[in-house]
Amino acid sequence: MSLQLFSEEWARRWCAALNDSTTFREAAGSWVGMVALVVREVGAEPAAAAIVDAGGGECRSARAAGVEDLAAASYVFEAPVATWDEVFSGRLQPAMALMTGRLRLTRGSLAALMPHARAAAAMISAAAAIPRG
Repeated sequence: MSLQLFSEEWARRWCAALNDSTTFREAAGSWVGMVALVVREVGAEPAAAAIVDAGGGECRSARAAGVEDLAAASYVFEAPVATWDEVFSGRLQPAMALMTGRLRLTRGSLAALMPHARAAAAMISAAAAIPRG
């Protein structure tokens, strides 16, 4: 069954995938906070968003995100759907997407995120494994 990117069901499966990931559990042991992924075309309102609340190496909750969620998130990553497709397929590395501006960190500090780079990579890997249409 394929899912719409960043839908409620997609977010629920993202949380389950994170909780099943030994890599995430080990890499995110000191991580506490909320991370949002957003589909946004340049100059447009968000088309879709999902947020995950993680702490101590586990996903505590995840859901489709609203404006209030994005304001409360520790980190918000935004990109057009085509960029998310490339990142989730492995054709584009998240770090390269950030450096080239194709993926934007619109909330949070890249410097504060760097110690958690392995956890962030595990989050992307878990997201990439979710089938969608």
